[in-house]
Amino acid sequence: AVQVAGLGAVFLQVYAWMQLVVGVTADHLGGRRTLTIGGLLMAAGAFAFPLSTNATALFGFRALTGLGASFMYLSIVQELDRLVTPRRFVGLMGVVLFGGYAGGIAATLPFERAAAACGWRAALLGVAGLTLLSVGAAFLLMRRLPPAPSRRAGFSVRPLWDIVRNPRSLPLLVCGVINFPVYFAVQNIVGKKFLEDFAGLSSKLAATFLLAMMVTGAVSTFAGGFLPRLLGHRRKPILIGAATLVLAGSLVLLSGVRLQAPGWVLLAGYLLLAAATGSGPASLSTMKELNRADAVAQSIAVVNCVTYVGVACMAWAGGAVLDQFAAVAVRTAGGVVYPAAAYANLFALSAGL
Repeated sequence: AVQVAGLGAVFLQVYAWMQLVVGVTADHLGGRRTLTIGGLLMAAGAFAFPLSTNATALFGFRALTGLGASFMYLSIVQELDRLVTPRRFVGLMGVVLFGGYAGGIAATLPFERAAAACGWRAALLGVAGLTLLSVGAAFLLMRRLPPAPSRRAGFSVRPLWDIVRNPRSLPLLVCGVINFPVYFAVQNIVGKKFLEDFAGLSSKLAATFLLAMMVTGAVSTFAGGFLPRLLGHRRKPILIGAATLVLAGSLVLLSGVRLQAPGWVLLAGYLLLAAATGSGPASLSTMKELNRADAVAQSIAVVNCVTYVGVACMAWAGGAVLDQFAAVAVRTAGGVVYPAAAYANLFALSAGL
């Protein structure tokens, strides 16, 4: 379990720490160049991963994919900040994040069905092909944008240092290292296996639960881009509400395991976690506004870094908690089935955080 979770964690660790590098790069070179470079690296890793034949290659090309992917988000943020006004930025961030979640939606039931039909290698090669086409389309569309301003005289990490020292950023960083990682761990690391092991759901039905979770997250994020306007551009109620939803979702899942609850209770916990992602646009916009105006990509890079460090730690913790119960797990022809106590411990950890 630790090794399988590690395939996710290596991607996330590379992605997380590269945010700091990419933030400086995007502010220096502009979003267009960094997006193109990162997109090509990401596509290369995506093609090589399903062609790998040993664990070392799997981990290496997973890291390469994470390296390329780390350039995408901040490049878009940097260009968006340059092209629109601050008040339009929040709403359009919701649209951008919704686009990201659309990829996550495709990674649930659609990918599960594709892998069942033609195998995971062929399915991932198809994903790699779509990735390369998307990068090419983005390159062509970016050429139609207004000319980018001239690059700066040199790289500087001074803005990064100012952002890290800013005490007003601390609440956002604490939220970032807990809220999204708890959601991500359920959505991408243990959520499907938990439904199969504990609730006895089929692979298809478990993937459908995750599809519902991802759709909820996508809709919440899209709506979250426009919710601040309805609240008089206040962000704090949204951020507190997100933390409350994560706690509630974790407690519902913990109670569901303890009480042997039916599947719809578990689905309710999943959807509560997913709804919390709607705070993303407000959180990122607040982080941008609390820090230097000439370091937009770097300010969001810091919160993104701590968020995905948290995700990687939760991915590792998920595998480690399951492995603590390896001695009492049931081995079947389809894999290893972990006991309910293993998942109860994991959801207790999430609620505690």
